[in-house]
Amino acid sequence: MTRFVTCFAIALFLTASNNAQAQVTANSFSNGGTATATASGRGNVNLTANAAASNGGRATAVMNGSGLNGGRATGSSTAITNGGIAYSQGNSNAYGPGALSNADSFAASNYGYAGSVSNANALGNSYADSTSGAITNGGVALSNSTANAAGLYGGYGQAQSSALSTNSGGFGVSQSTANGMGTWGGVGAAQSQAVTIGSGFSGAEANAHGNWGGFSGASAEHIVFP
Repeated sequence: MTRFVTCFAIALFLTASNNAQAQVTANSFSNGGTATATASGRGNVNLTANAAASNGGRATAVMNGSGLNGGRATGSSTAITNGGIAYSQGNSNAYGPGALSNADSFAASNYGYAGSVSNANALGNSYADSTSGAITNGGVALSNSTANAAGLYGGYGQAQSSALSTNSGGFGVSQSTANGMGTWGGVGAAQSQAVTIGSGFSGAEANAHGNWGGFSGASAEHIVFP
Protein backbone atom coordinates (compact mmCIF):
# COMPACT_ATOMS: atom_id res chain seq x y z
CA MET A 1 0.00 0.00 0.00
CA THR A 2 2.96 2.33 0.53
CA ARG A 3 3.71 2.32 -3.18
CA PHE A 4 0.09 3.04 -3.98
CA VAL A 5 -0.10 5.98 -1.56
CA THR A 6 3.17 7.38 -2.93
CA CYS A 7 1.86 7.33 -6.50
CA PHE A 8 -1.36 8.96 -5.36
CA ALA A 9 0.53 11.70 -3.53
CA ILE A 10 2.54 12.47 -6.68
CA ALA A 11 -0.65 12.63 -8.71
CA LEU A 12 -2.20 15.04 -6.23
CA PHE A 13 0.89 17.25 -6.30
CA LEU A 14 0.82 17.49 -10.08
CA THR A 15 -2.90 18.24 -10.09
CA ALA A 16 -2.55 20.88 -7.40
CA SER A 17 0.24 22.54 -9.36
CA ASN A 18 -2.02 22.83 -12.38
CA ASN A 19 -4.99 24.12 -10.37
CA ALA A 20 -3.31 26.49 -7.93
CA GLN A 21 -5.96 29.16 -8.55
CA ALA A 22 -8.99 26.87 -8.33
CA GLN A 23 -11.41 27.47 -5.47
CA VAL A 24 -13.14 24.09 -5.70
CA THR A 25 -11.13 21.02 -6.72
CA ALA A 26 -11.89 17.30 -6.95
CA ASN A 27 -9.21 14.66 -7.64
CA SER A 28 -9.63 10.90 -8.07
CA PHE A 29 -7.18 8.09 -8.76
CA SER A 30 -7.89 4.41 -9.31
CA ASN A 31 -5.69 1.35 -9.68
CA GLY A 32 -8.21 -1.47 -9.98
CA GLY A 33 -10.71 0.12 -7.62
CA THR A 34 -13.48 2.72 -7.56
CA ALA A 35 -12.62 6.26 -6.53
CA THR A 36 -15.16 9.08 -6.39
CA ALA A 37 -14.40 12.66 -5.38
CA THR A 38 -17.02 15.40 -5.18
CA ALA A 39 -16.53 19.01 -4.17
CA SER A 40 -19.20 21.69 -4.05
CA GLY A 41 -19.04 25.27 -2.83
CA ARG A 42 -20.89 28.56 -2.76
CA GLY A 43 -19.43 32.03 -2.34
CA ASN A 44 -15.95 32.64 -0.91
CA VAL A 45 -14.57 29.11 -0.55
CA ASN A 46 -11.45 27.03 -1.04
CA LEU A 47 -12.41 23.35 -1.00
CA THR A 48 -10.71 20.12 -2.09
CA ALA A 49 -11.86 16.50 -2.36
CA ASN A 50 -9.38 13.64 -2.99
CA ALA A 51 -10.15 9.95 -3.51
CA ALA A 52 -7.92 6.99 -4.36
CA ALA A 53 -8.69 3.27 -4.54
CA SER A 54 -6.82 0.08 -5.50
CA ASN A 55 -7.31 -3.71 -5.51
CA GLY A 56 -11.09 -3.58 -5.81
CA GLY A 57 -11.49 -1.04 -3.03
CA ARG A 58 -13.99 1.78 -2.94
CA ALA A 59 -13.07 5.31 -1.87
CA THR A 60 -15.51 8.19 -1.64
CA ALA A 61 -14.57 11.75 -0.72
CA VAL A 62 -17.16 14.51 -0.40
CA MET A 63 -16.45 18.16 0.43
CA ASN A 64 -19.16 20.79 0.74
CA GLY A 65 -18.91 24.39 1.88
CA SER A 66 -20.23 27.92 1.67
CA GLY A 67 -18.79 31.33 2.45
CA LEU A 68 -21.59 33.86 2.30
CA ASN A 69 -22.28 37.45 3.34
CA GLY A 70 -18.61 38.20 4.00
CA GLY A 71 -17.66 34.79 5.39
CA ARG A 72 -14.93 32.46 4.12
CA ALA A 73 -14.98 28.67 4.19
CA THR A 74 -12.07 26.29 3.57
CA GLY A 75 -11.61 22.55 3.91
CA SER A 76 -10.50 19.25 2.48
CA SER A 77 -11.79 15.69 2.33
CA THR A 78 -9.56 12.71 1.51
CA ALA A 79 -10.39 9.01 1.18
CA ILE A 80 -7.80 6.32 0.42
CA THR A 81 -8.28 2.55 0.40
CA ASN A 82 -6.47 -0.60 -0.67
CA GLY A 83 -9.02 -3.37 -1.13
CA GLY A 84 -11.39 -1.90 1.45
CA ILE A 85 -13.89 0.92 1.89
CA ALA A 86 -13.03 4.49 2.82
CA TYR A 87 -15.58 7.27 3.18
CA SER A 88 -14.71 10.86 4.03
CA GLN A 89 -17.01 13.85 4.25
CA GLY A 90 -16.24 17.45 5.12
CA ASN A 91 -18.67 20.33 5.61
CA SER A 92 -17.47 23.90 6.10
CA ASN A 93 -19.84 26.85 6.31
CA ALA A 94 -19.20 30.49 7.20
CA TYR A 95 -21.84 33.18 7.22
CA GLY A 96 -21.40 36.85 8.02
CA PRO A 97 -18.56 39.39 8.10
CA GLY A 98 -15.53 38.04 9.94
CA ALA A 99 -16.76 34.45 9.85
CA LEU A 100 -14.07 31.83 9.12
CA SER A 101 -14.59 28.08 8.97
CA ASN A 102 -12.31 25.16 8.16
CA ALA A 103 -13.08 21.45 8.05
CA ASP A 104 -10.62 18.66 7.24
CA SER A 105 -11.61 14.99 6.99
CA PHE A 106 -9.37 12.01 6.27
CA ALA A 107 -10.19 8.30 5.94
CA ALA A 108 -7.78 5.50 5.01
CA SER A 109 -8.27 1.74 5.05
CA ASN A 110 -6.32 -1.36 4.12
CA TYR A 111 -8.82 -4.21 3.52
CA GLY A 112 -11.13 -2.68 6.10
CA TYR A 113 -13.62 0.13 6.58
CA ALA A 114 -12.81 3.69 7.60
CA GLY A 115 -15.32 6.51 7.88
CA SER A 116 -14.67 10.13 8.81
CA VAL A 117 -16.99 13.14 9.01
CA SER A 118 -15.94 16.69 9.86
CA ASN A 119 -18.25 19.69 10.27
CA ALA A 120 -17.38 23.33 10.94
CA ASN A 121 -19.89 26.18 11.10
CA ALA A 122 -19.09 29.82 11.81
CA LEU A 123 -21.69 32.56 12.18
CA GLY A 124 -20.85 36.23 12.47
CA ASN A 125 -17.51 37.33 13.96
CA SER A 126 -16.25 33.83 14.71
CA TYR A 127 -13.82 31.04 13.85
CA ALA A 128 -14.69 27.34 13.64
CA ASP A 129 -12.19 24.56 12.94
CA SER A 130 -12.90 20.83 12.74
CA THR A 131 -10.50 17.96 12.01
CA SER A 132 -11.47 14.31 11.78
CA GLY A 133 -9.41 11.26 10.82
CA ALA A 134 -10.03 7.52 10.65
CA ILE A 135 -7.35 4.96 9.78
CA THR A 136 -7.76 1.19 9.85
CA ASN A 137 -5.84 -1.92 8.81
CA GLY A 138 -8.37 -4.70 8.42
CA GLY A 139 -10.67 -3.33 11.12
CA VAL A 140 -13.28 -0.62 11.53
CA ALA A 141 -12.50 2.98 12.49
CA LEU A 142 -15.11 5.69 12.81
CA SER A 143 -14.38 9.31 13.67
CA ASN A 144 -16.58 12.38 13.98
CA SER A 145 -15.74 15.99 14.82
CA THR A 146 -18.04 19.00 15.04
CA ALA A 147 -17.26 22.66 15.82
CA ASN A 148 -19.76 25.50 15.94
CA ALA A 149 -18.90 29.13 16.66
CA ALA A 150 -20.99 32.30 16.71
CA GLY A 151 -20.05 35.92 17.35
CA LEU A 152 -23.07 38.19 17.46
CA TYR A 153 -23.81 41.77 18.49
CA GLY A 154 -20.16 42.72 18.88
CA GLY A 155 -19.09 39.41 20.41
CA TYR A 156 -16.59 36.82 19.26
CA GLY A 157 -16.92 33.04 19.15
CA GLN A 158 -14.27 30.37 18.63
CA ALA A 159 -14.62 26.59 18.41
CA GLN A 160 -11.93 24.00 17.70
CA SER A 161 -12.69 20.30 17.50
CA SER A 162 -10.57 17.27 16.56
CA ALA A 163 -11.20 13.54 16.48
CA LEU A 164 -8.92 10.65 15.54
CA SER A 165 -9.55 6.91 15.54
CA THR A 166 -6.95 4.42 14.34
CA ASN A 167 -7.31 0.68 14.54
CA SER A 168 -5.52 -2.55 13.63
CA GLY A 169 -7.70 -5.63 13.55
CA GLY A 170 -10.31 -4.22 15.92
CA PHE A 171 -12.91 -1.49 16.00
CA GLY A 172 -12.73 2.13 17.19
CA VAL A 173 -15.03 5.10 17.57
CA SER A 174 -14.02 8.67 18.32
CA GLN A 175 -16.16 11.78 18.52
CA SER A 176 -15.59 15.39 19.55
CA THR A 177 -17.85 18.41 19.85
CA ALA A 178 -17.07 22.05 20.63
CA ASN A 179 -19.37 25.08 20.70
CA GLY A 180 -18.21 28.64 21.30
CA MET A 181 -20.53 31.62 21.37
CA GLY A 182 -19.86 35.28 22.15
CA THR A 183 -22.66 37.85 22.25
CA TRP A 184 -22.99 41.52 23.21
CA GLY A 185 -19.24 42.13 23.35
CA GLY A 186 -18.46 38.84 25.07
CA VAL A 187 -16.06 36.08 24.05
CA GLY A 188 -16.81 32.37 24.00
CA ALA A 189 -14.03 29.86 23.25
CA ALA A 190 -14.48 26.09 23.24
CA GLN A 191 -12.01 23.31 22.45
CA SER A 192 -12.51 19.54 22.37
CA GLN A 193 -10.38 16.54 21.43
CA ALA A 194 -11.05 12.82 21.21
CA VAL A 195 -8.47 10.18 20.31
CA THR A 196 -8.97 6.42 20.07
CA ILE A 197 -6.14 4.08 19.07
CA GLY A 198 -6.99 0.39 19.06
CA SER A 199 -10.28 -1.14 20.13
CA GLY A 200 -12.00 1.41 22.29
CA PHE A 201 -14.51 4.17 22.51
CA SER A 202 -14.01 7.87 23.03
CA GLY A 203 -16.02 11.06 23.33
CA ALA A 204 -15.49 14.69 24.36
CA GLU A 205 -17.68 17.78 24.46
CA ALA A 206 -17.10 21.44 25.37
CA ASN A 207 -19.47 24.40 25.42
CA ALA A 208 -18.69 28.05 26.15
CA HIS A 209 -20.90 31.15 26.07
CA GLY A 210 -19.63 34.62 26.92
CA ASN A 211 -21.85 37.68 26.86
CA TRP A 212 -21.99 41.32 27.96
CA GLY A 213 -18.22 41.79 27.70
CA GLY A 214 -17.41 38.62 29.63
CA PHE A 215 -15.19 35.70 28.73
CA SER A 216 -16.11 32.02 28.78
CA GLY A 217 -13.72 29.18 28.01
CA ALA A 218 -14.32 25.43 27.95
CA SER A 219 -12.00 22.52 27.12
CA ALA A 220 -12.75 18.79 26.93
CA GLU A 221 -10.41 15.91 26.11
CA HIS A 222 -10.81 12.15 26.06
CA ILE A 223 -8.07 9.71 25.03
CA VAL A 224 -8.12 5.91 24.93
CA PHE A 225 -4.95 3.82 24.50
CA PRO A 226 -5.87 0.16 25.07
